[in-house]
Amino acid sequence: MIDTQKIMAVWETNCKLDNVNIQWYEKSNNNKINRSNNLEPLEIDNSHYVYKGIIGPITTNGHYEYEIIHSLDTKIISSDFQFFPSVPGDSNLTYPIQIVGFADNQYGLSVFNRLVQSASQRTSPNFIIHAGDGVQEYNNLQQWQTDFYDPLTNYDLAQHAPIIYAHGNHDFDPRQLYVYTTDTPWYSLTIANTRWIVLDSNIDDIDQDIWLSNELSSPETKNKDFKIVIVHIPPYMEFWDPIAWHEKKEKHWGEFVRTRFAPLFREHGVDLVISGHQHNYQRGQFNNTVYTIIGGAGGELDFDRVEDWSFYNIVRQTHHYILIELWSDKIIWKAYNLEGSIIDSFELGKGS
Repeated sequence: MIDTQKIMAVWETNCKLDNVNIQWYEKSNNNKINRSNNLEPLEIDNSHYVYKGIIGPITTNGHYEYEIIHSLDTKIISSDFQFFPSVPGDSNLTYPIQIVGFADNQYGLSVFNRLVQSASQRTSPNFIIHAGDGVQEYNNLQQWQTDFYDPLTNYDLAQHAPIIYAHGNHDFDPRQLYVYTTDTPWYSLTIANTRWIVLDSNIDDIDQDIWLSNELSSPETKNKDFKIVIVHIPPYMEFWDPIAWHEKKEKHWGEFVRTRFAPLFREHGVDLVISGHQHNYQRGQFNNTVYTIIGGAGGELDFDRVEDWSFYNIVRQTHHYILIELWSDKIIWKAYNLEGSIIDSFELGKGS
């Protein structure tokens, strides 16, 4: 997902295809078909061609179908999704809007596979959030296929639910090409009554500070009932490898998220911050903002405490995923372990 009204569909072929485009329509009105121009792939090598097609702008809530077309209207694939770009009050807007979330699956394919399977059995989500490190090595094509997209497509999630993705340190592309994810490092979007702000903890750049300050001050954000930030490296970390944290100075990675971004979260009343990076689960409230760490989708768990910020009242050192329900007046959050048991839950109400 790239903004409030547009989704980017990404697919890969093992050969170059001519005259490929993507079309979409609202399922109750399939006479009104929108179609993109012909798409040119990015050639990774002689057996990997990546296509990106934009679905949108979509301006009304509803159930949509998209189709990838090759030449002479030959349909390669089709799927459906539900979209919520409009403000509350639209008669087509139904609650709850369900969102599943993961982070830091990396090389932990067997764990990630089980978590995705569990999530798919629990819900058919409208959106997926990923707080970074979807693979261990960004340039490894096999990892993107087997470790990330295979579980999400095998259990029928990624075909139907747009992914809101925050880049981590393992899936950071210094060239800013981002073959398989959005190539925008920071961005924002609206889902019903909630403003989502996605930041990049890899890029210590004043441009991101300026953008964030402007975004938090904008009517698009200020007028929403809930403001949620996704950023890979948490502003406040407590668990890591002690040698890496102290001797290798990894405690300074993404330090600007705490020193420069967190004060903006407080000033502008951000309700919820979702991070990964640290491979376990934590939740606490600080300066009226709920901070969560959900980095338990497959990477080796972190057990060693290296800091104590004294506000995290929930710590779960287990693999997990989250399920968020957006309602008209509240957010319900639940975290589940590998066995499908709830390890944490809470609610956020309007103005809480």
